[in-house]
Amino acid sequence: MKQLLKNKYLWIAVVAMFVLGFLFSRGSEPSTGKTNVGSVTRGDLIQRVTIAGSVTPNRKTVISAPYSGYVRKIYVQIGDQVKEGQPIVSVAQSLRGSSEDVYPLRAPFSGTVVQILKTEGEYVDQQNTAGTGIAMVRIDDLTHIYIEASAPEIEFAKLKVGEDVVIKASAILSRSYKGKIVHVHLAAKEQKDWDKSRVEFPVIIEVLDSDESLRPGMSVLVDIITNKSANALMLRQEFIQKDGTQYFVQTEKGQRKDITVGLQNEEAFEIKSGLNEGDKIRQVDYLSILKSR
Repeated sequence: MKQLLKNKYLWIAVVAMFVLGFLFSRGSEPSTGKTNVGSVTRGDLIQRVTIAGSVTPNRKTVISAPYSGYVRKIYVQIGDQVKEGQPIVSVAQSLRGSSEDVYPLRAPFSGTVVQILKTEGEYVDQQNTAGTGIAMVRIDDLTHIYIEASAPEIEFAKLKVGEDVVIKASAILSRSYKGKIVHVHLAAKEQKDWDKSRVEFPVIIEVLDSDESLRPGMSVLVDIITNKSANALMLRQEFIQKDGTQYFVQTEKGQRKDITVGLQNEEAFEIKSGLNEGDKIRQVDYLSILKSR
């Protein structure tokens, strides 16, 4: 029985060695696949910085309880447009009787009621455990909408006031929004001791074509256009090689052509000289390059 098992394992080992040898020999043979060929195209080459942010209104205020008591009356509903000085909510120290003089808290500016956080008759403290007032109603000024974002320090030098921005909200798949940078902070955000290795600079972006779908608090991704070459000759990165400081390509027929490049992004290079629109270029054979080293 032991001899049979031994012979069985020996046979498995021989078969495995034969299969590995066959695969190795196939891998060492030159590829017979067709070389991929691309074309030099013309279009807008854009350099961008992509960061995350959130939607914020032009102004916002939270009306809090001025003293501990009960919510006597709420004069507004969510979605109401209110004017500066309009009554919003009143707080009484007791709900027994109506002899107590109660003066309503009023809107400090015109805006939209976006949150009502308490109900009539509910008890509210003057302060919570953090020492701040208990929020009852929030009012936002939605006449202008902004994006608050943070850029890593490696991208800080690329950001300038007035640069164009493309904004995409996670909850709105049907469209994107246009924006412009209105503020780039000149000092990094203060970080906690455990997070001081992360250096970020706050950036404020105004949304130029906001609509009712874009709501305060939504998360967004913003593409900041830091540089752009319009109507440029372009070639994707996988078709371009570099020899020292010289960039070059191989034509469809295998001929080397030295080129001069301009802007580049994560996808393509701008071709300044050496190629024409429509030229056919071979994709770089990285496997052959590795084998030759």
